[in-house]
Amino acid sequence: MSIKAVGCKDYENEASAQTALALLRSQSRLKVESVTRQVGHTAPPLLYDLTALQKDANRRHGFSADKTLSIAQSLYEKKITTYPRTGSRYISEDVFEEVPALLRKIGKTLSNPLNRHSVDNAKVTDHHAIIPTGETPLGMSADERTIYQMVVNRFIEAFSPDSGEERMQVRFTDGTNTFTWKACRQISLGWKAVQKSKEVETEKEEDGKEQILSSLPSLMEGEVLPLVSAEITEHKTKPKPLYTEATLLSAMENAGKEVKEDDKRKAMAECGIGTPATRANIIETLILRDYICRDKKSIIPTEIGLAVYEIVKDKRIANAEMTGSWELALAAIEAGKMPSERFAQGINSYVETICEELLSLSSEQKSYPVYRCPKCGQQSVGIYAKVAKCRHETCGFHVFREVCGIHLSEDNIRDLISSGRTPILKGLTSKAGKKFNARLVLKDDYTTTFEFEQNKKRK
Repeated sequence: MSIKAVGCKDYENEASAQTALALLRSQSRLKVESVTRQVGHTAPPLLYDLTALQKDANRRHGFSADKTLSIAQSLYEKKITTYPRTGSRYISEDVFEEVPALLRKIGKTLSNPLNRHSVDNAKVTDHHAIIPTGETPLGMSADERTIYQMVVNRFIEAFSPDSGEERMQVRFTDGTNTFTWKACRQISLGWKAVQKSKEVETEKEEDGKEQILSSLPSLMEGEVLPLVSAEITEHKTKPKPLYTEATLLSAMENAGKEVKEDDKRKAMAECGIGTPATRANIIETLILRDYICRDKKSIIPTEIGLAVYEIVKDKRIANAEMTGSWELALAAIEAGKMPSERFAQGINSYVETICEELLSLSSEQKSYPVYRCPKCGQQSVGIYAKVAKCRHETCGFHVFREVCGIHLSEDNIRDLISSGRTPILKGLTSKAGKKFNARLVLKDDYTTTFEFEQNKKRK
């Protein structure tokens, strides 16, 4: 078994890292400085509410939020699963009493006591979490069967035992620098056994993360281990990835976390943008109005969407803290500390203010050039701030403007899509941090690659 320890110190430049590497290699061994072991348990995931079901269906099967809602509604109307438009991931005590019978109806028996992680009267809203009804599922489409099986699997997982793990962390030293190694051993699968295809892989490791092993080594403090190899790893900060429908749903659900004021952030903790019943429709409405569009698995803004964003981004209508203020006011009304008339007056004043703001805005929008698409042949490629893309969703042609540390100009993009190649681009930076010059060229599959003056190519 190999142990891949990671240095605890980051270096700002390669020279310092090379000095530390040379020192480490000269030692040819590492001493165990400390060993910690901890046995723990992982509770099963909570039952599905609508948003959680939509996110998982998008990640696993590529279903849109609207499609998942439609399927869940169909299953509910067929009396196969419970009410789908719920924001709760819990069931009440009286529903919990029915769980053993429901498990038997879906052909599953669990040992007692059943896990109570998803049972909490106080966290059940108007409707409890989505669960199977126990009715025999007949006449389902393939997509309905997919969503139904997700609900059933989550139902079984939720009431299965916790999984058990033993974790180990070891600190090594070469006398000057320290290194850490983390590993984990699965003691009992518990709920993880429900979907065996998703069991944790053995011997899987990533730099700085846990190494998953079938057994953990016996290491003692003060023990010396031989150094087999050592290397420098280089990491760069990456921009945030584009939204998928799943991550966009999460952002809508947790929008209040970005609010700075504590009281407003707490007030928004349970609401976010939209409700489980309306978030799918919000996304579909934005797509219908051509503010955003689907690009394979990603959700990206359109030309119109970017223009609208530039207009309203600093206005009160786009301020999430306003929702926090409303939630605080509604809580005060509920507690009898504020008359509802005062809140209504505030809403009227707010509507008047934002209407005045919007009416005073310039309607001028930035004009983006449009070019002939090399893939579908339509006059439909727009050049935007971060991407050049075909407006036809079925085409999917796009080129990101950030390439190896430089920003492609509009002339670069025009040359690429019209002639299939750019002029020589200077000052490109490789993953290893080395500068190089090359042309960007379109391949036969309409992706891009580099072409060097010596006719060598680098992917």
